[in-house]
Amino acid sequence: MNYPKPPFPNQQQPMPGLTDVMKPVPDHGETSYKGSGRLAGKKAVITGGDSGIGRAVAIAFAREGADVLVSYLKEDDDARETARYVDEVGRKTLLVPGDTTSGSLSCGRCQSAFRTRWH
Repeated sequence: MNYPKPPFPNQQQPMPGLTDVMKPVPDHGETSYKGSGRLAGKKAVITGGDSGIGRAVAIAFAREGADVLVSYLKEDDDARETARYVDEVGRKTLLVPGDTTSGSLSCGRCQSAFRTRWH
């Protein structure tokens, strides 16, 4: 891999930030992570899965064989990009927008989405 080397420019974005405007764009394991099926047949809920560590976890879990429910705030384009990487490895993705800290996205809503889509 040819990873960028520091120093990196200072960057500030209002929260929540967008992945595609970062320089350099972060490596979430899109091409570098190779799974081995350790989560085959499992399902996972990942909060903040549209970018950053959440996106990296969603990609890793999918490459390990899990279907992934990704909750996120309002970065629809970033969330769809995460879903694309999950779908590329043959796993299912369910995108659920909402804020877990405000109550607009509850555990019950995630469970309901899971049951509706995957049961």
